[in-house]
Amino acid sequence: MLLVSDLMTHSVVTLTPEMSLAQATSTLATMDVSGAPVCDAEGRAVGVFSKSDIIKLDGSVRPAATVGELMTAAVVAIRPSDPIASAIDLMARRGVHRLMVVDEDGAVAGILTPMDIVKAVASGKLPVQGDELPR
Repeated sequence: MLLVSDLMTHSVVTLTPEMSLAQATSTLATMDVSGAPVCDAEGRAVGVFSKSDIIKLDGSVRPAATVGELMTAAVVAIRPSDPIASAIDLMARRGVHRLMVVDEDGAVAGILTPMDIVKAVASGKLPVQGDELPR
């Protein structure tokens, strides 16, 4: 059975709540990612900042606005030891584009995106038969 740890991206771009909007957007663009976890000093995810958060801005944001003010505070997380089928189900049920993979202390250990799953299917690492995912 494939686990989240088998497919997740281990090297994760993170942001801090104190970062400015300019710093955060520059980081996302430079690293070519659409979003990133926002982590506290202990490495725990306190939110997510993504292109969607930027698109929602209507030009009325203060120039000194921080990531902490603009991020989505809801974090959808999963453990590295959870089955990949559980992660896929969670993404579908919650309608999210990324799952934070957290360790037992709640620190970000990785991230799982639909692209990680697509790559696994394309490479044959995650076989799909009919309409059912392996459990």
